[in-house]
Amino acid sequence: MEPDRIDYEIIDAIKDNARLSSRQVARKTGIPVATVNRRLKKLVKEGVIKKFATVLNYEKLGKKTVAYVLIRGKAGTDYNKLLEDAPKQEAVEDMAVTGGQFDMLLKVRVRDNDALSDFIFGYLRTFDSVAQTESLIQLNMKKDYAKRCARHSGCPAK
Repeated sequence: MEPDRIDYEIIDAIKDNARLSSRQVARKTGIPVATVNRRLKKLVKEGVIKKFATVLNYEKLGKKTVAYVLIRGKAGTDYNKLLEDAPKQEAVEDMAVTGGQFDMLLKVRVRDNDALSDFIFGYLRTFDSVAQTESLIQLNMKKDYAKRCARHSGCPAK
């Protein structure tokens, strides 16, 4: 399914607040309520909208430190156990297998630098397959890409 201009207008309307009712989306976009309902159901069914998610205020939850941890595996070792186990850790928000100098990238959110240190030395470095880690600490967020307008993704209405 290729979303059209109307789909993108609906997506833009709910991007920052998925709790808007169909009536509120219709008012905001000028699209009839019945069309909004039908299009939203289709966007969910077709997998364009994967889920409606809650956006947390991590400072109020006491998790102020975000770090990107690069992991290099030891040559010839199998790091499948780490691939299976890391996503289960509360601190891990995202994980990707990468090419280049490092093999994996973790986005980690923790209370503070001490908790980050505990995560790296008390958890990551316990895996035999981990040869090296490098941490990049996020100082502040300049742009929250989760809140980008859907039109930035190639909307035909752009």
